[in-house]
Amino acid sequence: MKTYDLIVLGVGSAGSRAAATAHQAGKSVLAIDAGERLGGLCILRGCMPTKTLLETAHRLHEIRTAAPFGIHASEPSLDFRAMMDRMRSLVERFRNAKVGSIEGAGYELRRGSPRFVDPHHIELDGEKIEGKTFVLCTGSKVRPIPVPVEEGAEVRTSDDLFELQEVPGRVVVLGAGAVGLEFAQWLARIGTRVLLGNRSPLLRRKDPEMGEELRDALGEEMEVLAPARIEEILKGEEGGARVRFELHDGSERVVDCDFVLDALGRIPNFDGLELEAAGLSLKGERLACNSYLQTEVPHIFVAGDTTGSRLILHEANLEGQRAARNAMRLIEGEHSLEGPDPRVPPFDVIFTDPPFASVGRNWIDLDREGVPYREATKFFPKQGRGICMGVRHGFMRLLAAPDTGKVLGCQILGPRGDDLIHVPMAVLAMGGTVHEMLRFPWYHPTLSESFIEVARELSNQCGREHA
Repeated sequence: MKTYDLIVLGVGSAGSRAAATAHQAGKSVLAIDAGERLGGLCILRGCMPTKTLLETAHRLHEIRTAAPFGIHASEPSLDFRAMMDRMRSLVERFRNAKVGSIEGAGYELRRGSPRFVDPHHIELDGEKIEGKTFVLCTGSKVRPIPVPVEEGAEVRTSDDLFELQEVPGRVVVLGAGAVGLEFAQWLARIGTRVLLGNRSPLLRRKDPEMGEELRDALGEEMEVLAPARIEEILKGEEGGARVRFELHDGSERVVDCDFVLDALGRIPNFDGLELEAAGLSLKGERLACNSYLQTEVPHIFVAGDTTGSRLILHEANLEGQRAARNAMRLIEGEHSLEGPDPRVPPFDVIFTDPPFASVGRNWIDLDREGVPYREATKFFPKQGRGICMGVRHGFMRLLAAPDTGKVLGCQILGPRGDDLIHVPMAVLAMGGTVHEMLRFPWYHPTLSESFIEVARELSNQCGREHA
């Protein structure tokens, strides 16, 4: 029976980083992947194919709305097959690069479906294998719809949309997280009639005011029911599906569609692992873990989507690396483990048009926690570069401590917000203040100049003696 210092289950972003980290440190490593194709969710069915499809949709929209800029173009026609072929070609390009890095990393890689037989042993293809430590990086799966679904009703997931052969006629999208919002807009812009349904207002936990602004923007392209509670999904009279909603005023809405897109989020995927044999048990949808990514069984760690926490590629990479380092510390008899870097603030991006991005704290959290703050906003339709670009929706909100001017958080709904958010990210990570944001020039005219205005307003409100 073979014994390894570390066995990594799942070889996506987190798993490949965990395995490489331990191997480079001289540990014996076995990495096992159970997927049909190697490469990880982000490349195969997540970030990269989605953003590739959105790029086509956004360009179609730009052509259709070019008249105010003096550009007169006929209605663009979409070559659906060419769009999907481009997406698949780029996915294969990204996958090849990822697989090359995995296969060239030096650790032992096997394919198959492992299962625990006890806390230190797994079985793979009938072979029993021992691990001193484990890192579970088995990814995520689509959360099931929590209401009755009649047999025969057409319900699909985001994975299924990458296999579409033509533009759907009408689709009901359930869920207003990143997956639901992005696919809803993609479908709407390629010609599908879309109804987006969500049980709560958009961005309720991030910034409800920005949620209303985003709802107004999306409402120009699709119907948005938020808040609305889905009651049931039935088989359509002529195929497809029929969805029944209860609206916030108690009234009912019934919608027929080609299919329902389940975009209600993702949950950790532990299928087939037989966690109980390892002494592990789920707490709801997740495995409980501490800040060291350590489960209730101390030599078993989790990382990436398997944590059920923040499903973001670069955070998965960092978690995989940290979990592997902690596993190595256990093997070497060290008692102190590595927690997350406290300087790195949480951040999120949704790649709609306009995109939404958030870093650090928001005013909802600060109010709930009783933390004092000051805030300043700048609306992009009234900002110099925004006016030149013809921006119609969106604004920036910056939050700072009233005594020192230290930046606490920033939310952006507006053009290029997915890139702009890295400015306050850097300031937050370095413990910077709004006063310091005013000490260097900002190029004109740019969207990033908005930071000057919000920082200046906050600097006047917050402890100038610290400037």
